Amino acid sequence: MRGKGESALMPDGTPVRLTDGAHSSPREGVCVVELASLIAQEEFSDRPCCVCPVIGAFLRGWNDRAPYAERQRLAPYAERIVGSRGGPRVTRERRHLCLQWAGAGPGDGGVRRLWSRGATRVRVAIFCGLRAAVRLDEGAGDYAARVAIAAGDPERAFELLDTLLAAGEARRPGPSPVSAAGNGHTPLAGDGLAPRVGNGLPAANGSGPTVNGSGATMNGGRHPIDALEGESPDPADEARVGH
Repeated sequence: MRGKGESALMPDGTPVRLTDGAHSSPREGVCVVELASLIAQEEFSDRPCCVCPVIGAFLRGWNDRAPYAERQRLAPYAERIVGSRGGPRVTRERRHLCLQWAGAGPGDGGVRRLWSRGATRVRVAIFCGLRAAVRLDEGAGDYAARVAIAAGDPERAFELLDTLLAAGEARRPGPSPVSAAGNGHTPLAGDGLAPRVGNGLPAANGSGPTVNGSGATMNGGRHPIDALEGESPDPADEARVGH
């Protein structure tokens, strides 16, 4: 089981328990993303520059809605997400993975893609708020977190998280991050994306979209994340690509 028996540690080695919500200082508590900002020696924040906005939103949403014991299992990921921020293409790929996993991915064909873009934003706006629909990188992560909590299947959510991290590992400089095998699970592969049923929640079984080595489906030579190419990236993301 992922994270079983793990506890979060401050950079000075002091044990700390993850808590829900945003905090003004570590004395009030930390969420998993705030802990990452401390590990990276950035200003204390739940939106540190070093963390991918999609992954950060997914973990904030999960951290804040998970039961206490499940929240503590996120602790090992505070270190793993440091340096996860990538360029625009990696961010779009992760956004697409979240939306596909949650049953809100773009369809095939020009007209269907245009319709899907609008439908996706409407769905995210309804469940996550208007700001999340406008800033779809964060909206996709938060929406996937809500679906994960509603589905009540944390193991599939951990699989998605490992897949999101793996999507950018080949492009990240420096030593390789901790392998997923270290916690007993591997990233999604083949048809491992959570299949959907009629209500949009991940099904317990069935087949999902085929995934290649970079974690994305190929359709007629067109990369599926390009279905959302027209979306304007988060200005903060563009400004921080070099970080």
